[in-house]
Amino acid sequence: MTQTSARVETLSAARDFADQLRWWRGVRGLSQGKLAQAMPHSEAMIAKVESGERWPTEDLARRCDEVLQTGGVLAVLWPSVRAEQQASDGRRRRRKDADGLPSADARQLLAMVLADASAAQTHPFVRDALAALDATDN
Repeated sequence: MTQTSARVETLSAARDFADQLRWWRGVRGLSQGKLAQAMPHSEAMIAKVESGERWPTEDLARRCDEVLQTGGVLAVLWPSVRAEQQASDGRRRRRKDADGLPSADARQLLAMVLADASAAQTHPFVRDALAALDATDN
């Protein structure tokens, strides 16, 4: 896959969102400025979302749905846009255990290092790191 085709695929959800926003605005006969006046977002923000320069927020999607009376079309598209945004800038959510605490992966790794006496002596920060993890659980 070429870099160009990967970029096109990456922007597909955002492009769909922008196209739908522009189409619904046209159907309702609103300029970007008139849409912006009807909600607490700037005309520049709407223009940048439509041109692909900015990622839409969930709030913008919902308010545009309300003003443009789309039946929720943009809110339905937004999660795909958000996932695309996170993938494009490398953001990932932190894994959590079932009880909502940060994943125990770090604790397990540090415990393994601590169990190896030579590694624990080489890296004295391991005990401090385990103590810090234990303190966050209390």
